[in-house]
Amino acid sequence: MNAYEKIEKLEDKEFKLITGVTIEVFYRILEVLKQKYAKDHAQGGQPGLPVELRLTWALEYWREYRSFRHMANDHQIAKSIINKAVLWVEDAISESEEFKLKDLKERFKPNEEETIKIVMIDVEEQPIERPKHKQEDSYSGKKNDTQQNIKSW
Repeated sequence: MNAYEKIEKLEDKEFKLITGVTIEVFYRILEVLKQKYAKDHAQGGQPGLPVELRLTWALEYWREYRSFRHMANDHQIAKSIINKAVLWVEDAISESEEFKLKDLKERFKPNEEETIKIVMIDVEEQPIERPKHKQEDSYSGKKNDTQQNIKSW
């Protein structure tokens, strides 16, 4: 049983908790992806992974921020295939007019009575981990020193 078959059987509330989107949004995205897939394969060629499975993997990646290595291990498939599937879904969704975000100037026109909600996230920078003592203590800087040790053997 693949990942799509598992989530397909979930109830609405559980589906949203697992995927991060409602069933309606899932199927709207799926229609866009099927159109893109049909356009890409109009000339024929090998059928690839099912579009439903690609979307499920992409949602899993976005929702959980799992590494492709862990996803590949769970789904018993190469991580490069999952990577290509997620990138394909991202490209197809971003090309779609239905899921394009409006320009900021269009979204916040003056004199319109619309509440503007802005969320700011402050991410603290982490310092780079470096040795606390001078480099000279841990490395002499002499490249010839190693070759002299080899000759003495």
